Amino acid sequence: MRRPETARAAATVRYVALLLVALMLHLLFPAAAERIAEATAAYQTTPLPASLAVKDKAGLLLFSTTNLAALDSEEGSKRPITFVDLLSSDERFSEFLHTVQRLRMVIQLNRIRNGTLFVPTNEALREYRKEYVQKSSIAGSVYRSVSDQQAWYHFIADGAIDAKQLASKTMLWESYSRSAADVKPGDNNTAEAGIMLKTQTNRRTGKLEANGIPVIARSFSCEAGNAFLIDGVLDIPPSIRELLRQEAPGGQLSSSRNSLKQQTQQERSHLRQLNQLSATASERTHGEAIGLSFEEGDVEDMNEYGLVERLLVAAGWLDAIVSSEAGEMHTLWAFNNKAFSGCFSFAERSYLLNGPEFAADDQALLEEAIKDARIVAERYVSSGAISLARLGDGEHEVSGFRNRTGHTLIVSSDPRHGGWSGQIDGQPISNADIVAENGIVHGIEEVHRPENLVFTPQKILVGLNATLFIRLLKDTGLGEYIDGSRQSRELTILAPTNRAMEDAFGYDLGDDRDGSDGPIIAANLAKVLSTYDVQGEPLFAEPVHALPLKVSPRERQRDWALYHLVDGQQSVDDLAKNPLLRTLFSPDSTNGKQQVVKAHVDQAHGALSKHVSFNGADNILSEPVVVGNTTIYLLSSPMPTPPSLVNALIPNLELSLFVAAMGASNIVDQIQQEAGVTVLAPVTNAFTSLGLVWSYLSLPGDSGARSDLSRLVKAHILKKPVYSDEIPLHTGSTADTLVVETLNGNKVGLYRTQHGIFAVVDQKELPPSFNGKGLRQHTTGRLTSVSSDTSNLHISESDILLRTGVAHVLENGLILPSNVEITSTKLLHGMKAHIFADLLERFNLTHVLEDPHANKTLTHRQQRTGGVARTAHSSDSTEDGDTPDENIVGYSLLVPSDKAWRENAAYRELVRRDHDEVRIIDDGSDSSNPWRNATTADIKRYLDMLVRLHIIPVVGDRTQAYADGHQLPANQLRLADRKTYPTLLENVKLKAHEFASDRFSIQLADMPFYQAPGGAPFISFAMVVRSGIARTGAVFELDSALRLPPDDNSGPGGWKQFAWNAAVWLTGIGMGSGLLGVSGYWVRQWWTRSDYESL
Repeated sequence: MRRPETARAAATVRYVALLLVALMLHLLFPAAAERIAEATAAYQTTPLPASLAVKDKAGLLLFSTTNLAALDSEEGSKRPITFVDLLSSDERFSEFLHTVQRLRMVIQLNRIRNGTLFVPTNEALREYRKEYVQKSSIAGSVYRSVSDQQAWYHFIADGAIDAKQLASKTMLWESYSRSAADVKPGDNNTAEAGIMLKTQTNRRTGKLEANGIPVIARSFSCEAGNAFLIDGVLDIPPSIRELLRQEAPGGQLSSSRNSLKQQTQQERSHLRQLNQLSATASERTHGEAIGLSFEEGDVEDMNEYGLVERLLVAAGWLDAIVSSEAGEMHTLWAFNNKAFSGCFSFAERSYLLNGPEFAADDQALLEEAIKDARIVAERYVSSGAISLARLGDGEHEVSGFRNRTGHTLIVSSDPRHGGWSGQIDGQPISNADIVAENGIVHGIEEVHRPENLVFTPQKILVGLNATLFIRLLKDTGLGEYIDGSRQSRELTILAPTNRAMEDAFGYDLGDDRDGSDGPIIAANLAKVLSTYDVQGEPLFAEPVHALPLKVSPRERQRDWALYHLVDGQQSVDDLAKNPLLRTLFSPDSTNGKQQVVKAHVDQAHGALSKHVSFNGADNILSEPVVVGNTTIYLLSSPMPTPPSLVNALIPNLELSLFVAAMGASNIVDQIQQEAGVTVLAPVTNAFTSLGLVWSYLSLPGDSGARSDLSRLVKAHILKKPVYSDEIPLHTGSTADTLVVETLNGNKVGLYRTQHGIFAVVDQKELPPSFNGKGLRQHTTGRLTSVSSDTSNLHISESDILLRTGVAHVLENGLILPSNVEITSTKLLHGMKAHIFADLLERFNLTHVLEDPHANKTLTHRQQRTGGVARTAHSSDSTEDGDTPDENIVGYSLLVPSDKAWRENAAYRELVRRDHDEVRIIDDGSDSSNPWRNATTADIKRYLDMLVRLHIIPVVGDRTQAYADGHQLPANQLRLADRKTYPTLLENVKLKAHEFASDRFSIQLADMPFYQAPGGAPFISFAMVVRSGIARTGAVFELDSALRLPPDDNSGPGGWKQFAWNAAVWLTGIGMGSGLLGVSGYWVRQWWTRSDYESL
């Protein structure tokens, strides 16, 4: 190495020569002269003005003795004057010096006085260049992947810092990266300060580090300051935005970038950028439902401070804070996601973070959302780079973000474990002094909830992306329910999201900017709501006059909006107890009574929250949002107002016959226009179980049947809406029953027990103890029913919502009002038994179709015989099942079908003779008929007895039989297994057999199917096909006609019968005589031989 004196002399000579050359070139070639001047400045020895120096820091602690010894300055060496001299004096600095020269930094560097330099080793620079390739997108001067700003970042503007000062404690130093040595370094809190650099002692290794890079050699000093050799290249720290988006171990914010070697040395510098609208795991489920977009991937990998960036975006401040073009520095007091989520609910967070985006189409909502976001964000942004380490111990007052908010932050800092900690407005700072390119970031663990931030239902609806619903409420004059002006009123809001409304109605309500499209949009909404169900499927067409009188599209919109506002606050537990919600919609169709929404609460096995739906529209929030006295549910689809009666019942196939009955009676339009009704809808089985009664009521083209059916249907329509929660409950002490009149004029009582809801339909006024429990009943009215329980009908499904009220489903029967008189004649007409009716009239038996005690024209004996004498049985005796005439209270009819009668030979012969009374022509068409040669009187006598065989007198006490009106008790008319019944054919009885459930057969009593073995078979047996209960008896349809007993079923008389009888008698006598002769011969032989003696 050359002696210093010789080197300096040589340098002086070269400098003078170069100076002369530069002067000549400056005059001839100014541009070239400038380049030579830069090279000459490498040997500049003139000192810079002392005004550029900054004062040293005081109060620093001592570092360890071993580390200080390694960093002491060399003794005996003569100090260089400038940093350029210092870099030129040692071969270890050659690479950095070369980089400084190529970046044209020599002149500015020679002007620095009282500074500190961190010099990367040659190996560190070479390694850095290998790992990074220069990109054309890098702005500014760059030499071998090192920019001029990055090179200036190695120079500290806070004075000549010695080794003891660096090692004493964690400290942030201001670099020349922003000022570039052309301006003075700013004060501690100036907005245009240079990028900060952090020095601290690694507590694990005990070594001094600068931004995480080890300081590996002693300090080198010159008159311009001190220099330290470091094992790496200092990289520009991440920006504030990059810090917020990174993921660091343990939730720590890191302040470094790039190289593979630094990734090992600085694990916290790894950056991972996510979607700007990322959210916490719990928010992802909600966000997808309300229309937020999320990056695909594991939500748990999301950056911990992502919500800070989203809040700054919502406040409109992020661009101003992260932009480096203006050269301003800012401080961000960054809360983590957990702290923010702990301070605000999901809906509140969604409003603060997404409100400006969701309310972009509404200027008033947009301005309000931005204002509220700034109220929260103003506490966490300050102008300038505020460092706890640079402020030092004590209480300090710092300004807010450009004083826009006029807010002051109070910071307390205390040294701890060689570092710094503190509080801001009482909120602990967990990670202090995180260096960023454009400022400093501090991590805090709590979030302050501003007192001047007030949430209203309208703001929450904005956060839930229901701005179209907000606009609808405002346009229809209902904005007062959500703007917070009605704080004392409890309300539940069922709000569909924007996406739900657009998907359901197929258009965007927000397109009407100038109001010109308002009527069209309103008309489309009204049309959609009145013709489509919740899923968008078209409903059944309705007559125009069945629609509400309000036809204004705006009124339809208002009604629909009111239907989504529920009176009172309803929690999920409240809905589970009582799912019926009274809305603010009180239409004329319900006589001004509040329309109802029906909720359904379902909790799947193992589910953490209960699933709730309203009229089939799912609530997509795990829990409802409560703001003040308002509870909000978010719906996946809009709720149409309740449909008409027919459209409500048609989807249920069990109610199809009731709908058909309304249509057949021509009263559908009348019923659907009735305002405020309750419909008790019987199921299909209730109608089919009526048997012949339903056959009569459903006769097409019969005016009488249509009138009776109309009265029956109206008997199921109550004149007021009665929902299940309005029906009184039977308890141990009270058993009140709600009695309501129907459109038919009859009355129906309703009550509830622990077993369900029941309709009381007894004809007479119920006695105090009709239910067998000793509870007093308070009911009135004349009611009747056809069911398995003559008193009570169970309601299996309740609260089917209608436009005009509500419907309930009757499970086990229907109501048959007293003004619907079902007679045997009507049942015969219903089963189309024309032949049997004709035979009754022919044989003067029509009195069996009437009320016996009302018929005074016939004697009791005539009622039994119909005025026709029976020679076979002409006895007045009541023995063998004969019943006294005065005990007959009605008649039940066993009616063979017309087909069965046409198969009867006697009836067929009678009809043939009726059609040819003048003369009988034997054309041979029915030559096998045994009645062809019988007299007409014999045929009539036979058919008369056959008809009487099919008539059963109902025996009972006249005074009690019609105690509840002109209707015999149904249980007295039903068939019973193995029970014997008398008939109008004297001394002949019938027996019923139940061979299956409610399936009966009829046969002659005490008569086997076959006579003596070997004889001709005799069968008198028929199956009951259908039956019906009439006022004075029952009618049973048989599949075939019964046969008369053998003595009455011997067939036609005449000489054939006489010859047959004579032959039978002669045969019998002959056989008896032969047997007697054989017996006599045998006796004679025995008697003769009895006298012989054996030899």
